[in-house]
Amino acid sequence: MLLKYHRLVLWLTLLLPLFCADAAEFKVKKLSSKVVEGQYLMDAEIDYRFSDRAIEALVNGVPLTLEVHIQLRDSKAWIWQKDLIDLRLRYQLRHLALASVYQVVDLQSDTHQNFHTERSAFEALGEIRGVPLISQAQLEKGRRYRLSLRSSLDIEALPLPLRPMAYVTSSWKLSSDWAELEIIP
Repeated sequence: MLLKYHRLVLWLTLLLPLFCADAAEFKVKKLSSKVVEGQYLMDAEIDYRFSDRAIEALVNGVPLTLEVHIQLRDSKAWIWQKDLIDLRLRYQLRHLALASVYQVVDLQSDTHQNFHTERSAFEALGEIRGVPLISQAQLEKGRRYRLSLRSSLDIEALPLPLRPMAYVTSSWKLSSDWAELEIIP
């Protein structure tokens, strides 16, 4: 009986780190839109706090791909009705060990920025400015629309050997809650 108890304690000790969450979270701090020359543009600020496991992978050469999901729909639309906008912006965070820099890559435009610190790369990654959404003429005056945004780590973009662990541990399931903004033209 005592031997079974020790085995159980040993197994729990080995498995516990796999299921414990570190202080990792993604949080949309700001979401706004403005009209510039008849076009709605969106700005967002996202606070990225990665898990220790994700940062360890990043520092060891694993690129982390993030997806920012943007939706615009009529506030009174039923769930089955089509969104006016369903846009996914993709970014990649890399650590270049030889150059000792962190690189943020905008996968839409294939442009990149280099940063000397992890924190400055996370902050730049979280600053989204001037994303064109929709023409002002396409929205009906006086009607209410809901702009929604969520950011998440794309587990499918991880190297194949990492994916099984990423699917079962909370330290890899990184996603913000939906942030919403009402737009009334």
